[in-house]
Amino acid sequence: MKKSIFASALLLLVTCGICFGQAKKSEEDLQYKLLATTKTSTMQKELDETAAKGYRILVGSPTSESEMAIFLSREASAEEPYKYKLLATTRTGTMQKELNDMAADGYRLLPRTMIAKKQLIGPPEIVVVMERPPVVTKQYDYKLLATNLTGTLQKEVTEAEAAGYVIVGMVSRGEHMVIMEREMDSKL
Repeated sequence: MKKSIFASALLLLVTCGICFGQAKKSEEDLQYKLLATTKTSTMQKELDETAAKGYRILVGSPTSESEMAIFLSREASAEEPYKYKLLATTRTGTMQKELNDMAADGYRLLPRTMIAKKQLIGPPEIVVVMERPPVVTKQYDYKLLATNLTGTLQKEVTEAEAAGYVIVGMVSRGEHMVIMEREMDSKL
């Protein structure tokens, strides 16, 4: 009887160990990885860690008024990972400057990550993610247009288009914000 109980307990432990090992292995071999948080600093840290494992951003979206979520896919290599910078601000002038500062370092806007994130106090924060490939072959320049008036927005977009910019994203938070980009010769 004691041998039977001992054998059953041993079998249970071995089975649990195998199941745990398979669950852990499958976590490491996930094709898609979801990151979700309310804090932009936490998202940047998690993006850095996940990208270093060979993941690349697919899409981002708000999941509530204050939480954002980003899905990544294992597409890159851990030896040459993509890099990401999360930009978040309530001021359009600040966003314009940060977009171009990051673009000068070889980053490009991922339009599918643009969100307006509600804050406890003040206007919604605009959050975007920029991506830098392992080898930079192209660089970009950005123009951010923001207005409450659609007629004004149409005029500004038409002027920017004449200067070589194309629309890459739009987000609204009471005012409409359009981000336009144009390709530049790479200096990196």
